Amino acid sequence: MGELFYHFGVALAIGLLIGMEREFKKSDEAQQFLFGGIRTFPLLALTGCSAAMLGDLMNSPWGFVLPIVITGAFLVVAYLGTVNKRDFGMTTEVAALLTVIIGVFCYYGQIELAVALGIIVLVLLSFKVKLHEFSKMLTREEIVSLAKFGLMTAIVLPILPNEPTLPAPFDVLILRNIWLMVVLVTAIGMVGYFLKKLIANRKAIVLTGFIGGLVSSTAVTLSFSSLSKGHSTLSKAYAVAIIVSWITMFLRIVAEVAVVNTNLVKDMWIPMTSAAIAGGLYCWFLYNKDGKHEAIADNVEVEKPFSLKKSLIFGGLYAAVIVIANIAQINFGDKGIYLSAIAAGFTDVDAITLSMAEMSRVSGSVDPDVAIRAISLAAVSNTLVKASIVFTTAHKVLKKEILPGLLLIVLAALATVFFI
Repeated sequence: MGELFYHFGVALAIGLLIGMEREFKKSDEAQQFLFGGIRTFPLLALTGCSAAMLGDLMNSPWGFVLPIVITGAFLVVAYLGTVNKRDFGMTTEVAALLTVIIGVFCYYGQIELAVALGIIVLVLLSFKVKLHEFSKMLTREEIVSLAKFGLMTAIVLPILPNEPTLPAPFDVLILRNIWLMVVLVTAIGMVGYFLKKLIANRKAIVLTGFIGGLVSSTAVTLSFSSLSKGHSTLSKAYAVAIIVSWITMFLRIVAEVAVVNTNLVKDMWIPMTSAAIAGGLYCWFLYNKDGKHEAIADNVEVEKPFSLKKSLIFGGLYAAVIVIANIAQINFGDKGIYLSAIAAGFTDVDAITLSMAEMSRVSGSVDPDVAIRAISLAAVSNTLVKASIVFTTAHKVLKKEILPGLLLIVLAALATVFFI
């Protein structure tokens, strides 16, 4: 009995939250004719829960169906009674119907799903204005990009084989795993793209570097190094944005490893966060050095959110890194892994990160300690490559500002991964 009351209690709580949101909306004069509020939605959730229980007690689907149908009829009447008094829309009525279904899930013990649906309903109702504004910001190309990403995730990924089909040393190539890594990196890039689009007008230095680091820290480095030639007075701001993008890369590595191999994270986070903290402290010093911070957020051009060509190139690169690392491991042991990691870091850190995490998890061909050192070496290698861009293309003032941060980041990463 206690469990039953718990299920009904969860349904009541979710209904109350949704009802409170609708009640706040009704306080707006333009929305005063909205159907339902703080009393109606809890009752709807309890109706769903009760209907499911009634169906079980009667051992008949009609015990469940009839209350739901009657409630649906009430919703139709409520909608028809208010449609002429407000803008055409069915958001509240659909939310009410979903609240009933959430009540059903609660009765059947699907608490996690019910809570998740409740939160989603609450967010969608609460962020109406923001969501409408965001939808108006989207271009046709961005919508197509989202559709392509959905295609590669929901359609392509499930049909790919999940077993090796080639002989050694190519037996490490599993198409579904390769495509899963492509999806992961593409998703990170798309999140960065839309965040940049949303905060472009806020001109925040730290966010510029952070979001640029999600998309491409190399692009941030190239962009600001080039800009410093004509705007040397902005060198401190450019240095902060560049180093923050490097810091983001280290934190992104931890996130990627966590998705693929959670067991590796318990030791992986130490060198990565050490490098990030070292860079962060230097950024804090640099940012507060003279108390003058220029707006630079709009100076970074972000590539389009999705590129099939770029995704395929990354997939090929990831597959190549896996095979090279496997061959290096077979022929040269751990030293071969380290050399291949340094070389891979020259162009891309995601491929070697994901390949090491995957190989240490699935096949066991790479020891976890070796994988951590290899990923760290790749991250350091990639950072040094980006630093070389600064030292060869940027204004001398920017070079001077970047150097201490570079040394702190590299030393912190290497010291913690090899000596602690």
